Amino acid sequence: MSLRICLYEDDAFDRFFPLTLLRPVYLLRAGILPLFKRALMHFPEAPLTLIARDQVTAAMGDLAAEYPLNIIKHEAGGEVLFLNGRIRSYGNLAKLVNESRISTKFTYNGEVVAVLFKKEQLESVPPVATQTEYLAAFNRAGGDISDFETTATLYQGWWELVADIESAIAEDAAYLKASAPVQATPNIPNGVYLVNKQEIQFGSNIELLPGSVLDASKGPIVLGDNVRVESHAAVIGPCYIGSDSVVVAGKVVASSIGSTCRVGGEVEESIFQSYVNKFHAGFIGHSYVGSWVNFGAMTTNSDLKNNYSTIRVAQRGEMVDTGMIKVGSCIGDHTKFGIGTLLNTGITIGVCCNIFGAGLTADKEVGSFQWGNSSAWQDYQLEKAVETAVRSAGRRKVTLSDREITLLDDISHHRIDAQGSLKF
Repeated sequence: MSLRICLYEDDAFDRFFPLTLLRPVYLLRAGILPLFKRALMHFPEAPLTLIARDQVTAAMGDLAAEYPLNIIKHEAGGEVLFLNGRIRSYGNLAKLVNESRISTKFTYNGEVVAVLFKKEQLESVPPVATQTEYLAAFNRAGGDISDFETTATLYQGWWELVADIESAIAEDAAYLKASAPVQATPNIPNGVYLVNKQEIQFGSNIELLPGSVLDASKGPIVLGDNVRVESHAAVIGPCYIGSDSVVVAGKVVASSIGSTCRVGGEVEESIFQSYVNKFHAGFIGHSYVGSWVNFGAMTTNSDLKNNYSTIRVAQRGEMVDTGMIKVGSCIGDHTKFGIGTLLNTGITIGVCCNIFGAGLTADKEVGSFQWGNSSAWQDYQLEKAVETAVRSAGRRKVTLSDREITLLDDISHHRIDAQGSLKF
C-alpha cells in the first residue's frame, strides 16, 4: 500500500516568531537536516508533499520546484499521512502508523502530531486535492477517525531546537553516512589537524588551510560542499558547516551553520540559517539566527544569568520559562548589528532591525523593523530596510524576489495571519 507524507504547520507556528515570519516551521532545523527531511528517516519510501501558509508559500523559491507544494496526490488504495512540522522526536509514531488498520489522529499531551487517512476516508477526496479538501474529509469522518496517544513529541519553541543541536547533528550525521555514497577524503596539507578523523564527513571541494583544527572527539563533524576552514580556526564536534561557508579565525563548537555563512570569533551551540555574516571576534552562544543577519565586530550575547536561574523568553507577547539555564538570542532575518553590540540573555529580536550604538540591548523582546538601541528605538522605514536587504543579498550575488519583498511589507504592517495552517 503506497503512503504519501504531507508536512504541515498547525496554528502554533507563531511560537517560533520571528524565525517563522518568513518560512514554515518545518524549514527550521536542530541538526543538519531541516525538520521536514527528518521524516525520511522514519518513512524512507514515502514521497513528500509540503503544506505551507499562504503568506510564506510564495517565498519558498526552489523548494517548491523540488517538492509538491499545497497540492496532494494520492494513488487509488493508497494512504496519506499528515505530519505536524513541529515534530521533535518520532517515538513510536512510525510503528503505530504501520500497524494502524483505520484512519487515526495521533496526539501527544493534547496536541495533534499526525493524522493518517486510510482509503475509506480518501474515497471522498479527489486524487489531486488541497489541504482544505483533506480537512473537510477529516471533519466529515468524525467518529470514524480514532484518537491514539503516541510517544512522538513536538517542539514548543526555538530554544528547544537549540537544546537538541548535539543529539540532532549526531543522528543526522549517522543517517547521512549510511545513506550517502562514500566520499574521498580531501587533500590534507601539512599543519591541518584532524582529531578522530573517522567521524568527519567531507563534501566535495573542501579547502583546509594549515593551522586549522577539526576535532570530532566529542561528536561528528560534517562539512558541506565548497567549505573553507582557514588558519587559526577550530571546528569542534558535533558540528555542521553548510555548503559554501567559510570558517575564519576562532572556534565553532557544537553548532549547526547553514549554507553561505562566514563565521569567526566564538560560536557555541548555535544555529545559523544561511547567509549569516559573523566574520569578526565576539561570542554568540545558545542562539538561533535567521538568514541575512550581520554581526558587527565584538557583537556578543549573554546565554547565562549570573545567578544560574532558568531563563524566560518572550513568546506570543508573554514571558515563558524555558526551564533551561543557558539560552541566548533568537534573531530574525535581515537584522544587522553595529560594532560592540551586547545582547541580553534570552532576547528575541525581530526581522529587519538595525541595532547599533554599543552598550547592552536590555530588552527581552525587540519587535521587527526597529532602529537604534534600548535607549531610543525608532521605526525602521520599510523602504530603507528593503534597500539594505537587497544590497546585502546582492553582495552574495542573490536577488531578493518581489514575493520576498511583499512578505517583508506584510510583516512591517503586521499583516500576518494563519491562513493555510491546519488545525485537525
